[in-house]
Amino acid sequence: MGLDVVPFEGRLVEPAAVLLAGGRPDGAPDLADPAVARRLVAAWQGTGPAVAAVEGGELVGFLAASVDGVPGPQRASVRLQQHAAVAGRKREVYRRLYSALAGELAAVGRFEHTIAVPAADGEVTTALFELGFGIDQIKGLRSARASSGEATRLREAGPADLRRLLELTVELQQFHATSPILRPALLDVPAIRNGFLAALGDDRHLILVAEEHGHVVGMMQAEPDKRNHSAAVIGIASVSACARSRGLGTALLAGVSDWAARRGFANVAAGWSSANPVSDAFWRGRGFTPIGYTLTRLIDARVAWAGSGLSYAHHLPDGPALPS
Repeated sequence: MGLDVVPFEGRLVEPAAVLLAGGRPDGAPDLADPAVARRLVAAWQGTGPAVAAVEGGELVGFLAASVDGVPGPQRASVRLQQHAAVAGRKREVYRRLYSALAGELAAVGRFEHTIAVPAADGEVTTALFELGFGIDQIKGLRSARASSGEATRLREAGPADLRRLLELTVELQQFHATSPILRPALLDVPAIRNGFLAALGDDRHLILVAEEHGHVVGMMQAEPDKRNHSAAVIGIASVSACARSRGLGTALLAGVSDWAARRGFANVAAGWSSANPVSDAFWRGRGFTPIGYTLTRLIDARVAWAGSGLSYAHHLPDGPALPS
């Protein structure tokens, strides 16, 4: 009996949760709990197209993407809880699933496809590489360590630092627009501002700043990791170009790690762009081991009009047409 790819239906939530929990993705231990997996699978129902691979009446894999309802954005995201397949057949199953899902996404103008995968799952990563995906973002993990001394150049941020926090965030994104990263320097500054304000008023969050000569020249943000409850995750981290290579990033990381250890977190997580040579060297050089990747495939949007129906009749020489 062959493998069939069909639309994902509500009746498949339970077997999908079992399949997801059985995979136990590194960096997302909560998904190993079948009850949590069931809740997360149920939560993405209706957020975008979803397909399932079925063989002999049994679910052997599923793949779903989330798209927001506003026309315009071209990205569609597949999160950790939105895909799984039986071990040993992942290459075959993922190829079949993505073949069905990619066409649906392109049909609604979503030409940038991202998928979060555990770094340890080489079978899935290789299958997606063969489909044209590449590593975009990396999530790494290291143990939290309490420091033995005080860093005199560090302090927790306050409301008066808001403008400088935003300036450092903009500078960071402008750096990401340079080669070889080449990511557009587009930011939703009002949303980031609101995020900083919320963090400044929440003792579960930390915004640590580094000063030189009374001026804030670096910052690092941290909060509990929603995926891994034993870890604190670092968010925005930036040191101004005028202050790099003087140990401020290392000092900020030590301060964040100390904060995490004192609050009972066993680990600290951080994410960075794979194409960013500065960040990649920094995080790996300070003990962060990759536990997850966000893979991205960018499709040429011209396929929307240069598809199977595009006619080349006016370029062909005169003569009888060949049978189609």
